[in-house]
Amino acid sequence: MRKSEYAWQQSGKAKIDSEGKEALMVQNITVAEALIKFLSLNGLNTIFGVLGDAVFPFFDALGKQTEIKYYGAAHESSAAFMASYHAKLTGKAGVCVATSGPGCANLINGLADAYFDQAPVLVITGQVQTQKLGTNAKQYINQQALMQAVSKSSELVTNADSVIPVAARALAKAVSEQTVTHVSIPVDLFTQRISDPKFPEIAAKNTAQWGSGYAAGLEDAVALIQSSRKILMMVGKGKPEWRKTFFDLAVKLNAGIILAQQAKGLLPDNHPNVIGGIGEAYAPTLLQEADCILLFGNASFEKRFLPAQAKIIQIADTQESIDYSIMTKGIVGDLRQIIKVLIERVDPDRNQNWLNKIECEKQNLDNLIRNQELNNTTPIHPAHLMTILHRVVPGDSVIICDVGGFMHWFDTYFRAQNHTVLLSSHWRSMGGGLPGAISACISQVDKKVIALVGDGGLMMSLGEVATAVKYQLPVCIVIANNHQYNLEKSKMEAQGLLPFGHDPAVPDFAVLARAFGCEGRVVSKADQLASALTEALGSSKPFVVDVHLNNATLPFLS
Repeated sequence: MRKSEYAWQQSGKAKIDSEGKEALMVQNITVAEALIKFLSLNGLNTIFGVLGDAVFPFFDALGKQTEIKYYGAAHESSAAFMASYHAKLTGKAGVCVATSGPGCANLINGLADAYFDQAPVLVITGQVQTQKLGTNAKQYINQQALMQAVSKSSELVTNADSVIPVAARALAKAVSEQTVTHVSIPVDLFTQRISDPKFPEIAAKNTAQWGSGYAAGLEDAVALIQSSRKILMMVGKGKPEWRKTFFDLAVKLNAGIILAQQAKGLLPDNHPNVIGGIGEAYAPTLLQEADCILLFGNASFEKRFLPAQAKIIQIADTQESIDYSIMTKGIVGDLRQIIKVLIERVDPDRNQNWLNKIECEKQNLDNLIRNQELNNTTPIHPAHLMTILHRVVPGDSVIICDVGGFMHWFDTYFRAQNHTVLLSSHWRSMGGGLPGAISACISQVDKKVIALVGDGGLMMSLGEVATAVKYQLPVCIVIANNHQYNLEKSKMEAQGLLPFGHDPAVPDFAVLARAFGCEGRVVSKADQLASALTEALGSSKPFVVDVHLNNATLPFLS
């Protein structure tokens, strides 16, 4: 897009450019108006946030235009989660806005999710008046110090003419480095006018290129692969369009494929080489026999399950993703290009015994899933919930998982095909599932969106049920409800500790859902599950399915 194509005539005049063509230029507009126009011209048409004193002028301008759609969250943490998942789902920067002091502080949890999962997010916060900076004014805090741990840059702007250049630099960094950047603007600056604002166009992220500088690492990696006989590939990052490339390498290496939790759905679970995920619910026996593991991206949760004797070759697109505590050899660059080079360079060495073990492992997993699908015990087993969920959800659904013990059952017993599955990979905060699903409903309007949450996680973002109702977003909220922090309880017991504090007060979520204005159902028996989920998935309104589960202990918990 060309900057000269855009016009926004408020108090401006028509001018003639150097080529003699008429171009409408924006003149003498407020900082708030200019900032909104800058975001719009760069394709950012969605903002999440919560209103507050220090952003009143910005919201005034936001309410007077139609180019950007604003979604108000119940809590700033949720607004940040929404921006994070918007970025994860669309590839474009997410934008969130909040007021000074507590508004800014409340963003931190959701921003940490974006920061550690490398999702580009631009944060805009209001600040106290310029003359009150550094004083003990109400709701003043040094926002740059506050944001330091969860952002790559945080700038305080104190001059009206600098707002757009600073915001442009922040957006460029967020996009190019796939990170969080922050701009804080004193409330009095929003109403100041800019006589002749410029609106820079920020390019989308260029694909990182693998170059000759990594040739030595590649040669070493090929040598390590060629000396190995029992290879596993662990996929932590990629794109659905890379499926054939991953599978071509797996077939050539006779390798089994393990999917990290954040990569579930990236490759279909029914492929012969895919042997599922690893974790507390399932750990394939052949994992401990592997002598070489190719890790694509990162696997912050799964790495503790990797065998000590295996050579770890990590291939990542950023130097920051390399985990020096586990890797034997690291290669940084364009993942897909490196995989293609490996396919060309390695010689196939068919280890039939290893292939037989992969096939056997996959059959064992299929048997586990089949047995749990038939498990009609009451209360419902969490693995059974996941098998039924797999049976009834559309094949191209978007599933946003919160954090809790249920997630590990999902990782093993839900067989993803073309589903999009997202979760908080590194930060792993409870409470992000519902805000993330709301964001998915906004950006993925042609797909069914499921929020898979625990009772504890939903309590942390319960107000966002009202947000879904307000905007009539047809999110299906499935609650894996065991009336306790069961994972934490089990971990304490495994460590020889007395479980304490694991019993939150849990309401009747179905009744509460109806009070919010959406549909709600309680499911306490296995034979009710499929019909309730099918009803919820078919609804055009927000729908809560409260599934009462037993407290099954994860079999590989340590």
